[in-house]
Amino acid sequence: MRSIQSRLNVNFIVVTLILFSLFWVGQSWFLRQMAYDFVAARLTSDAYSVLRAVEMDIGSGWRINVDNTSSVYQQPMSGHYYQVAVDGKWFFSRSLWDGQIPAAAGQDIGQENIRLIQQDDKPTLVYSKTFMKQGREIQVVLAEDISRIDKSLTQLGWLLAGLGVIGLIILLALQIFIIRRGLSSLTEVKQDISRLKAGDIRQLSPTNTREIEPLVTEINYLVQNMELRLQRSRNAVGNLAHAAKTPLTVIDRHIDTLLEQGVTQGQGIKEQSQRLRQMIDRELTRARIAGAALPGQRIYVGEELEKLIRTLKAIYREKALVFNLDISAKSYFPGERDDLVELLGNLLDNASKWAQSQICITAHMDEHCLELTIEDDGPGVPEEARERLMNRGERLDESTSGHGLGMSIINEIVRQYQGRIILESSAQLGGLKVMVMLPRRADLELAAQN
Repeated sequence: MRSIQSRLNVNFIVVTLILFSLFWVGQSWFLRQMAYDFVAARLTSDAYSVLRAVEMDIGSGWRINVDNTSSVYQQPMSGHYYQVAVDGKWFFSRSLWDGQIPAAAGQDIGQENIRLIQQDDKPTLVYSKTFMKQGREIQVVLAEDISRIDKSLTQLGWLLAGLGVIGLIILLALQIFIIRRGLSSLTEVKQDISRLKAGDIRQLSPTNTREIEPLVTEINYLVQNMELRLQRSRNAVGNLAHAAKTPLTVIDRHIDTLLEQGVTQGQGIKEQSQRLRQMIDRELTRARIAGAALPGQRIYVGEELEKLIRTLKAIYREKALVFNLDISAKSYFPGERDDLVELLGNLLDNASKWAQSQICITAHMDEHCLELTIEDDGPGVPEEARERLMNRGERLDESTSGHGLGMSIINEIVRQYQGRIILESSAQLGGLKVMVMLPRRADLELAAQN
């Protein structure tokens, strides 16, 4: 059980059931003892009445004067019985109907002279005591059928059990309602975190709940700290790039001087210098895009495309390129603006180099991912050469300018954002079609959606 509410509900049910079971058993025992005490008091009172009814008849000896006993003892099988022994002679009530009361058997219930027996498969309380009257020992045994009392107590117990179950359900419903209200602040924080991951907000909203406030404060502090660290890393990368350019430029000038003087080793040094510059550019790019985007980043694709297209039209002025756009208004890049510019810049620059006159750009976003598609009407790339194109520094045509790092940088950015890139032939324009898919959140399984 990973849910706090489920744990609280289960614990509440267990504790409540234990307490209710103890109460149910306790009340059942208590009410039963009350009933036994009431019947025992009545049997004790009737015993003295029966004792008074024991008389000595001069003509016939000891007898029971039934006129001095309750009429209930004269009704056959009435549930009220007595039997009296005087000098070893037993006298029985008419209600016994030739039966006897097993006075010596039964279960002790904690009452003096009272035992519980089963008489004709019915629970019966038996009172047995020996008295002295006129110098004679007289044993009086009375019994009362308590099956109706026992049945009533059983019905009452089940009634209380039913009411207890209904009460438990009501209490559980009330607890669920109370817990949900108590955890509403956590639910709001969870929703804010989802909005933060989706890029709708940059900070969690303040909360008035004292227990939740430290959590919100720490998360907001963590987000701010991540932003500061990333900004410092970017500044450090920029400073390093700027610092490295000056020594490399000086080295290149010395190499040119050596080449002008006819030093043959200068060409090899120049090649190594160019490799060093490419390596620095590549590693700086990797360092800058390392790590996923910060929460709350939302850079809309359409706004950045407009700026890039204006720049590309100026660079490739002689081609008079036509850019056909199909960009949904809600399409945004789930990351850093510099990464989006780097990604789109390399994709569009490659398309502009090889396009004859047209480039189609499509950007759509659903609940799972952002899908970017760029097509051109250039010569395209053969299927067997597309894998080579993704390798770092690989160039399929040495006649064009560049270092062959564009596609590898694109691939690196897509990989860092856990996306996918697919190279195909454009059915619409006939050239190369590059499709990039980037998940809206890092925890989404992109492969399962495509």
